Amino acid sequence: MPPMQEFASAKINLTLEIHGRRSDGYHELQSLVAFARDVGDRLTLTPGTNAETKVEGPFASGIGGVNLVDKAIAAIRQFAPGCNVGTLILEKNLPVASGIGGGSADAAAALRLLSAENPEFAKLDLPAIARSLGADVPICLHSRSAIMTGIGATIHDIDLPGEMFAILANPLIEVPANKTAEVFRLLAAPPLPADAKAEKPPHLSSFGEVIRYAATRGNALEAPARQLFPQIGVMLSELAKLPRCRLAQLSGAGPTCFALFDTQQAAASGVRILKAIQPGWWVAATRLI
Repeated sequence: MPPMQEFASAKINLTLEIHGRRSDGYHELQSLVAFARDVGDRLTLTPGTNAETKVEGPFASGIGGVNLVDKAIAAIRQFAPGCNVGTLILEKNLPVASGIGGGSADAAAALRLLSAENPEFAKLDLPAIARSLGADVPICLHSRSAIMTGIGATIHDIDLPGEMFAILANPLIEVPANKTAEVFRLLAAPPLPADAKAEKPPHLSSFGEVIRYAATRGNALEAPARQLFPQIGVMLSELAKLPRCRLAQLSGAGPTCFALFDTQQAAASGVRILKAIQPGWWVAATRLI
């Protein structure tokens, strides 16, 4: 059987609201999430009896500790010990620990690949396995625009209106292994109110409505993330100054930031400008899905 491939799209938190800290220590959130159509990592599976994971690509060296792809394989094997795994090659194109779900997207792509290779997995609860791997893995398994709530496991589809384009920018700075935990520590969110209720997912019928919604809701992690990474302020300033930029915000716990545009040409032009101003940054343009 020829090798199989799966794309692991970059995840962009267009909004990220934190409603409070739950009694179990997790944080209750609400986030409007989109995915990059053509910016992300790529997994290639060569079926066989060997179980091996290889990592290559421009950011392969940034992966430390246990690869989330290996965790996904281990989780699958708990439910299907005799499954065929073969050789998985992860082409790591996204900066590591950058706030755009790289590792989570890789784990989700591995689940999709292994499920396609093993038809008996049709009975497995892949979303439940995804939840066991991390808060962002369920939405990355879904891999399309949605509102996620709770601790990330409740997903409501959202159709993005028309065509939306984004520039992603990362300063390629050193990021501690406990980055997300440290950002949440600095946030110091209060306990979740006992009477807290989930909001009804919004209906966003135009590009302007998405911009207004995202600008109003913002990213609650931006302020604490700036304490860890002052470069975020520089990135947001540079992105906001790009011609025809409609909004610039932080994704996830950072340090990747994004800017939104209503045409592909405006986003492509912004990438050229940004690369000339900041040649040391990782910069990419994409359409959001």
